[in-house]
Amino acid sequence: MKHPIGLQVHTVEIGEVRLGPATGIAGGVLTVGTSQVADLVLSDPRIAAVQVEVAQPGEDARIVHCLDAVEPRTKVGDGVVFPGFLGGMATVGSGHTLRLAGVSVLVSSRYPKPFSGLLQAREAVVDMSGPTSVYSPFSRVRNVVLVLTPNPDIENDDYDDAARRAGLRVAEFLARAAVGIPPDDTVTFDFSTRDPGLPNVVYFYQLQGQGRMADTFLYGRDIHNLVPTLIHPGEVMDGAIVCGVYVYSCYKNATYLHQNNPIIWELRARHGRDLNFVGIIIKRGHNYTQDDKERSSRWAAKLAGMLEADGAVLTAEGGGNSAIDMMLACQYLEQAGIETVVVSSEAAGADGYSCPLFYSVPEADAIVSVGSEDEIVPMPVVSRVIGDAVLLDGTPAAGPFDLKMYYHYCGTNQLGANVLMGRAF
Repeated sequence: MKHPIGLQVHTVEIGEVRLGPATGIAGGVLTVGTSQVADLVLSDPRIAAVQVEVAQPGEDARIVHCLDAVEPRTKVGDGVVFPGFLGGMATVGSGHTLRLAGVSVLVSSRYPKPFSGLLQAREAVVDMSGPTSVYSPFSRVRNVVLVLTPNPDIENDDYDDAARRAGLRVAEFLARAAVGIPPDDTVTFDFSTRDPGLPNVVYFYQLQGQGRMADTFLYGRDIHNLVPTLIHPGEVMDGAIVCGVYVYSCYKNATYLHQNNPIIWELRARHGRDLNFVGIIIKRGHNYTQDDKERSSRWAAKLAGMLEADGAVLTAEGGGNSAIDMMLACQYLEQAGIETVVVSSEAAGADGYSCPLFYSVPEADAIVSVGSEDEIVPMPVVSRVIGDAVLLDGTPAAGPFDLKMYYHYCGTNQLGANVLMGRAF
């Protein structure tokens, strides 16, 4: 894939996170300066208060009201991360990017005004230990949790923007502490050469674009008017894609998971070995009319053909309406002679016997399941709750209670960054 963009991603491994008076990194330990982070967050008057907490893997703790999670990253030299939010619209994905591995900045908050209708922030829970910890990928990282209190005088839409920017600013601030530290690993995102003897594989990356609380952002803007387009993997590494999906707790793709998209990392690792990674096509899910769905899906298949793809990996975000977009894209890719694998969650009912997919097509004959959103999970008592004493429905957050998989934070996310799967029996 000939492309002027070349990116080196430098990794500093973090083995422990602590709170302290000043932010710094020494010996793999990240110290988070509590007052520094608080000052940074509270520079936005739309946020009334912040409590900075740390949740470690294996701790008897539960995090509630989870919104976005972000991996700390910053540029070394020229450029910015999270363009459109922390900087202008210059294209990212080149130069040098520094990441703190094993850490997330996780935003927890209620909204200032009551919600009504479909598009509202839903409960999202992470257990850091015990049998229920397996259901969220964020039980396996060290979470710097920003427990935010909104300014009660603002509207939900305004606060939504404030909370998102707070997480991004803190993530970039923490990553800057690693500048000058020798990295533990460096990976290059360069796909300028191809082996003509290997199959060409494209990644078809469907993003949610449904409305406030269910939007993904590209260069700081929602994707409602997006036609299928190409994006370089390096742009994703630099935060060109940011999550704003708070309606769907289990199968949302948090910003952290976009930054660490396992499909992109795997295709990069296999490029030149057993395939050519020829590009990423991004496409809006949740188009509202049949004409828009047909237009978008056929357009995406056309782009894959222009990339001379032999195969495609297709991931989605959301369910219902978005599942139709996903399956139509699969259908037209297959009809164009591009063998396609779909990664999808299921909604098979609490007993597992309902129809697992909202919509399907005959061409969808290779589907990887990342689990069912409908399973009911008994939640144990925990000794520490971060975020609130009660869930959004008033249930005591310390437990015990039963919780549908739908409310486990990123538990069935459709990028495959979890541990669940569907299995025939």
